[in-house]
Amino acid sequence: MAGRRASVLLPAVSFLESADTPPPMLPASTQLLLFTQADVGGHALFRVVPVELSVRPGQGRLWTDVSRGNAFTAAWQDHARHLSAVGRARYALPWEQTDLHVSPRGRNVTLDGRSASLPLFVAWVALLAGLPLPSPFLGTGVALEAHGERLAPAPREFLQGKLGVAQAYVKQVFPGAARVAVFVPEGSGFDAAPLTALDVRPVSTLTKAVEAVLGLKPHAHAEGVGG
Repeated sequence: MAGRRASVLLPAVSFLESADTPPPMLPASTQLLLFTQADVGGHALFRVVPVELSVRPGQGRLWTDVSRGNAFTAAWQDHARHLSAVGRARYALPWEQTDLHVSPRGRNVTLDGRSASLPLFVAWVALLAGLPLPSPFLGTGVALEAHGERLAPAPREFLQGKLGVAQAYVKQVFPGAARVAVFVPEGSGFDAAPLTALDVRPVSTLTKAVEAVLGLKPHAHAEGVGG
């Protein structure tokens, strides 16, 4: 992809490699939908931001596309390191032999915070494992560094706003579809009544989200990273 890029070296975290785990067909890419929230005039504005993720042969680096006015805050990049550490400890996949490239498919998009923990982690594992994501794949959830892979319950007002955007997206793009699954942190508050196009599925951790979406379980001897 054209444009300026910045790279971040993700930490080398020991994990159990498996000779039985074949490398993915590289490069591999997927489009991910992230739900963002911004304060506009004292009101929360929620929207869907498409982001292209790809894994390519590399050395465990994170590449961010900062062309077209797009930006990634230091907090977001730090959180990517956390997700990488969780993934390396849980799955015997080629984390250290690949780079992750992240490119928002728009202009003047700033990725900040941690609310993309769940979809970003699941998509990253899917690319490394060579597994397809459902279409559409919808999810939101924060995994705080202090809590390892455990997803923090989302405040009701924020989650309801994001689910409302997801509902509108599904109705517009998939008008004839049955209820579409959307994965959220377990213990979150929301009103399911108006969400007629969605099947809201709570999950407790990042690896539980991976299992629910991809059917992939952590390595039997996975190391712990909190949670």
